[in-house]
Amino acid sequence: MNILSLKSIKMAALVVVFGFSASASASLITNGFTFSVASDGSNQSVGNHYHSNTGGAFGNPAGKAEVGRFFSEEVRGLSEYDLTGQSSAISAFVTFNVFNAGGLFNGANDTPFTGTILVDAYAGNNLENISDYQSASIGSVGSFATTGLLIGNILSFDITSIFNAAILASDTSLGIRLQAVPLNPNSEAWTFDNFRLTTDNQSTAVPEPETLVLISIGFAGLALNLIRRRKVRLN
Repeated sequence: MNILSLKSIKMAALVVVFGFSASASASLITNGFTFSVASDGSNQSVGNHYHSNTGGAFGNPAGKAEVGRFFSEEVRGLSEYDLTGQSSAISAFVTFNVFNAGGLFNGANDTPFTGTILVDAYAGNNLENISDYQSASIGSVGSFATTGLLIGNILSFDITSIFNAAILASDTSLGIRLQAVPLNPNSEAWTFDNFRLTTDNQSTAVPEPETLVLISIGFAGLALNLIRRRKVRLN
């Protein structure tokens, strides 16, 4: 076996084990704009004010999707995508990053909650609207558990059917909303950013230990098999 073959095997193993792929940084459809809206506390089903927006609500950074709770308020993270000029796609994913294991307010909701976050879609309007907090869902995208999340993790969810339906209907905007379900009773949150639509799944989840063992065994077997074939040819 030559050095190039060994390097190829090692690189292939790294790609599978760590969840990276050659297309992980490619295939952007469009970037979204991101904000977060909170309820007034007394009625958590209706949005009341921003926690992050381009106006710099409360001095918080713009473009952040805070999800969870701020004392009695529920906070939901939102992102919208301009569909002008877009065409249907073979595949479409909503992709975003974990920005902070906590909310946007130091000393108030800066610790993370353990629970589930629902991802759903709504008809957007290419504007930051407080009412987007409670806009009717046009389709459930999925959900994810916050257990094990780390800052910098990337999450992707398949929205191909929702995206293509919006294109077919000549919609000008598509919205994505993140909401804690059920709402944790404590003043805790998570914050996400860098929302975009991609044609590929860019999730950076690492396989479970059992999966890693199986992968290692598989590549070890592949390497041995190539070595044996090389020896046969030499003999």
